[in-house]
Amino acid sequence: MIGDTKDLDPRAQAASGEEEQTMESLLKEQDAVDDKLKNREVLWVKVIQSGKEQVLVDVGEKSEAFVSATEFPEGQIPEPGKRIPVLLVKRGRGDTPTQMSTAQARARLGWDQIAKAFEEKARVRGKVTSAIKGGFLVDVNGVSGFMPSSQSDLRPVRKPDGLVGTGVRCYILELNKEKRQVILSRRAVLEEDAKERRLKLLRELKSGMVRIGRVMRVNEHGVFIDVGGLDGLVRNEDVAWKDAEEAKKKIKRGAKLRVRVLNIEEETGKVSLGLKQLQAHPADSVRKRYPLKKVVAGKVVEVLKDGVRIELAKGDKAFCSVRELQVEGGDPTRARPDKREMLPPIWPKVGDEVSGIVVGILNSTFEVSLSIRRFEAIQERKSVQRYMKEAPPLTLGQLLTGDTDGD
Repeated sequence: MIGDTKDLDPRAQAASGEEEQTMESLLKEQDAVDDKLKNREVLWVKVIQSGKEQVLVDVGEKSEAFVSATEFPEGQIPEPGKRIPVLLVKRGRGDTPTQMSTAQARARLGWDQIAKAFEEKARVRGKVTSAIKGGFLVDVNGVSGFMPSSQSDLRPVRKPDGLVGTGVRCYILELNKEKRQVILSRRAVLEEDAKERRLKLLRELKSGMVRIGRVMRVNEHGVFIDVGGLDGLVRNEDVAWKDAEEAKKKIKRGAKLRVRVLNIEEETGKVSLGLKQLQAHPADSVRKRYPLKKVVAGKVVEVLKDGVRIELAKGDKAFCSVRELQVEGGDPTRARPDKREMLPPIWPKVGDEVSGIVVGILNSTFEVSLSIRRFEAIQERKSVQRYMKEAPPLTLGQLLTGDTDGD
């Protein structure tokens, strides 16, 4: 009767239905697992027990299956409860357990992922496992691919062993699943990233900005500097205010330097940089030492067609042009209403001591611009003024007699 009562209880009937449904779903799942085992498809299973020699996994059969511990990287044996991919290697018989392989399963999954990435032209992540002749072996999702040396970096790799063990992002250049061949390119990824950084930087850069860059190379054109993914050129005339070639010799590849952005060509993407623009202009310090109208003296060291070069007392250089040399006077026969044409200047010789007045600073040579003519003119006016002050006043007798000589 109790049994009859239970059969009539709706709650009991619902529980019985759930149990039947659960058993039915479990049987379907097991059938699906059996089909995958038969077809050598990848299964995701739960780890039951981890040991030093083997890892037991649940494949839904009466007896557990195992995976050799050697298939896992050292120190990375999965703990119980973790799910891992496996592929059937050999079914068990009697007391012999079923052997599974997680390495083969990961390789199978890896090939599927690689094929998809190759079709979609997507990047893949891998790890460089070894350096071999002509390139590197890279593990990508359990699949070993070959990365040629020319495709490993933007520049030749000087120390190949230094790349071993590092993670890399690559594009798949070639894929042959039948021959199990994969050709990878890290360089393609680096070039793409560099192009994106370059475009971004071009949008950010403005003339006048000061950036810190790394010297990439020095040649006859100037100094090429990387300012965060973008190569800019410091032309020879912008390396230093003077002795640019000597300054270039002191700049070493790989050195970090502060530079000023001078110009950006939007169409070509070329960036002009300057080093001297962050240094004080030499003419400024010369200008402080030699203000306008200051009288200086020096020795003539060179006579040129357009003037003379003078060495001043402190070792600074000065230049007096032909127009500012001392002259003898005017020629009345060639006089014009607007100006008097002067006679040829008196040319000093090398070694002569001369004096002049500062009329400016030559920015191109940082020399003091002197005028000997103006200095002599000032000296002449001073002499006249001094004479006029020293001349005695005329007496009344001299004025009446006209004797102005005092005789």
